[in-house]
Amino acid sequence: MYKRKRRPATGCLALILVSLLISVILLSSAGKKDPRKPIIYSSGQDTGDPSEPVATAEHSPVQSATPPTTPGSAVHTPEELPEQSRKLYDRVPEAREFALGCLDAHDEPEPEDIDLSYLDLTSVPDLHQWDERWGYAKYAGNFFGLSGCGPTCMSMAAMYLTGDRSLNPLYVARYAEDNGYCYDGKGTAWALFTDGARGLGLSSRELPLEKSVIDSALQGGGLVALVLGPGDFTDSGHFILLIGQENGDYIIRDPNNPRNTAQTWTYEQLKLQIRDIWSLKKM
Repeated sequence: MYKRKRRPATGCLALILVSLLISVILLSSAGKKDPRKPIIYSSGQDTGDPSEPVATAEHSPVQSATPPTTPGSAVHTPEELPEQSRKLYDRVPEAREFALGCLDAHDEPEPEDIDLSYLDLTSVPDLHQWDERWGYAKYAGNFFGLSGCGPTCMSMAAMYLTGDRSLNPLYVARYAEDNGYCYDGKGTAWALFTDGARGLGLSSRELPLEKSVIDSALQGGGLVALVLGPGDFTDSGHFILLIGQENGDYIIRDPNNPRNTAQTWTYEQLKLQIRDIWSLKKM
């Protein structure tokens, strides 16, 4: 009887050899990290994954591969910045030196080390969250300069209404952390402007979205805090203060962008961006 000869399984052998070669390559590269690549931290405000680990005091939000330099050093370029710092750099020219400094190492400041005794409190102080005296402090899982609009607004209001200059932005940030008014990766809870106001010597009342009510609160000697959604001020969420009126328009304090503070705003410009409103007065 005729028996068919078996042909060598050359195709199978070739496949086995290729698989072995790929395995060797993968094993040899496993565990290797590019030492030049900085660790990028995202606060989760724009696209954050809630399961992403939060930076802690032991791990800075951003670590640069280059030795620490002074903030704004020419060693750094905007292209190195992570998303939030790059947005600040692009949108707020006055904050560019701070944004570049986010790539450096910084000591953690303390509220009692900040001296604002020079402030004239006959008007609402104009403070910015990215001020280098407190902007590199850690708050809500990020740099305060990138996430601290809420405490900065509350600080401006509290200092003006109470006359207490110790209620600086970092003091309010630590107060918010200690009392559960902020969340890592999310920012400041709206409750800072309701329950939290009392602990800073202020009374707070939620207002309806009506121009006449807002105007009445301002004319009564109080301030009005707004939380805004995407629009002229932010693409996520942001706090600002209304401090008075000029020819029927609102004078504001924007803790992030001094160019917004430099102009007045109409009710029509703001109303579609407003998410909630509170009047603030001294208790």
